[in-house]
Amino acid sequence: MVTRVATVAFEGIEARSVDVQVQVTPGNVNFILVGLPDKAVAESRERVRAALIASGLALPAKRITVNLAPADLPKEGSHYDLPIALGVMAAIGAIPADALAGYTVLGELALDGSLTAVAGVLPAAIAAYGRGQGLICPAACGPEAAWAAADIDILSPRSLIQLANHFKGTQVMARPVPAMARQSGPLPDLSDIRGQESARRVLEIAAAGGHNLLISAALLSLLVRHSFSRAWQCPQSWPDPKHERNRHRQSRVRTPMCASRRRSRRAARAFAGRSRLRVLMPPSMASCSTKVFATRAFRRSRANTATSGRRWAPS
Repeated sequence: MVTRVATVAFEGIEARSVDVQVQVTPGNVNFILVGLPDKAVAESRERVRAALIASGLALPAKRITVNLAPADLPKEGSHYDLPIALGVMAAIGAIPADALAGYTVLGELALDGSLTAVAGVLPAAIAAYGRGQGLICPAACGPEAAWAAADIDILSPRSLIQLANHFKGTQVMARPVPAMARQSGPLPDLSDIRGQESARRVLEIAAAGGHNLLISAALLSLLVRHSFSRAWQCPQSWPDPKHERNRHRQSRVRTPMCASRRRSRRAARAFAGRSRLRVLMPPSMASCSTKVFATRAFRRSRANTATSGRRWAPS
């Protein structure tokens, strides 16, 4: 029998679905982890083993195979500890197997069975809510995950034992309340920056006067307090950096001049030369401005011709 637990893999700020499949079969005693894991994910075997032993559970003397599907997607980070541990616990009957069906799980395990905070809880919560699932995350990440939606089901245990007791009904956990992360220590100050006088001066002027500031980076908020939905849409709407660099390079190339624009500029130079006016026409000037120059020069030349009594023809 294969036990399945849902989790995510991060690609930037996008949380892609990952299916953690756990199978316990007779054979040589071994703990095998497959599915293109990196070093941090491969080391989760030892953390899961130690956390289960600290929680009073012993791994069976069987072959345990854990597959992270899809297998061609690289798996990075330590947030796979908790879904792997819960999959093993469900496979050996420590918790009900159907209790994890409606949840996306992520979290790092300590050797004593407690849960450690991980990064990316908010994108994972938004992705889980979009799929109609709840979220299981460490207690330190619960207030962050609660910002995803008001009606999302969130479990934020402090340890594996607390989560197992919740599924058994002996220790029911309450939903965490959305909260902002508290700043530990003093806030960063521009006076701590050495050098970069021009950049510091620009930031000070923009902050003091409430001016706009152009920054080539995707930030959730800067000098302006946005709503949560608007702040979350900012990095999602930011284009791919590679595409942005290519587009920026292409915008520097001036497009070929159309025939009408060439005629307008040529007429403007001819009229201005006839009326002894010097016209500086930069290449980036729009065609409408060129036509204005040509019209004014044409009217001036007609007036000069009428005054002198001679007809003028362009050369």
